[in-house]
Amino acid sequence: MRNRIKNLIDWLFDKSSYIASISFVVLTIIDISSLNEWTINAFGIPKLELGKFLYYTSVVFALIFGVKAISSQVENTQLESKNKEQSEKIRDLENSLSEVVNETNELFNSYLKLLVKNLNFTHNERISVYKTYNNEFRLIGRTSVNPNLAKRGRTSYPITDGFIGKGWAEGEFFIQELPSPKASNGRTYYNKINGINQISRSVIDNLNMKSRNFFIYRINGFDNSPKAVLVFESLEPSAFTKEHIIEKLAGVKQPLVMFIEKNNGVKLLENNALDL
Repeated sequence: MRNRIKNLIDWLFDKSSYIASISFVVLTIIDISSLNEWTINAFGIPKLELGKFLYYTSVVFALIFGVKAISSQVENTQLESKNKEQSEKIRDLENSLSEVVNETNELFNSYLKLLVKNLNFTHNERISVYKTYNNEFRLIGRTSVNPNLAKRGRTSYPITDGFIGKGWAEGEFFIQELPSPKASNGRTYYNKINGINQISRSVIDNLNMKSRNFFIYRINGFDNSPKAVLVFESLEPSAFTKEHIIEKLAGVKQPLVMFIEKNNGVKLLENNALDL
């Protein structure tokens, strides 16, 4: 019984604006029609002033629920203002985070450009860095002397496919003298790659850089757990050796690990494309 009364009171206060409006309408009708002078013979009373009872009841209802309606409106206005303020703060924080991530990525790409220069890479080579996210690879850095090779491609890359998947699983993978992508309409090139580690033919056909020299090098974090892979590649069949790249990486590996560990902007870069 107590719960029913409580629920009824809650419902009445929830509908306070409607009840207040109805009460004011009833008061207006009573005033216009002189219902406040209405009397009846009931309960042994010859002239029970029912009209006045309805009038004063309407006054009480109008006052109680009118005040409640005004109070609720003030609370709603304050809540809306607070929500708007919080939304603006969140938006400002998101913009600040996006700026920090973009600045970090620009700095990272600048660092990769120095590595490209240190390796004497030409317009036929590029370096890409992929970090794992949601059991996929996401591109967090890419650079090349050739701006066409620095373009992004696909939005995600399976963690098991192709040379990247093989390098990720084994720690490193090197290959050179791959067949020409133009030979036999690309079949020879695809068969060679797919024979080493499975990959879709459509993926190979849509690559904007069909390289013939690869070195995949896995980067572990400070806790020694796998974090990302570096992909060195060239359009030339034998532009570099594994030993040469490892030698050049020796002095810059720690800063690379730091950049990769700190790069948490993968979520914000989800819509950016990537390639093999």
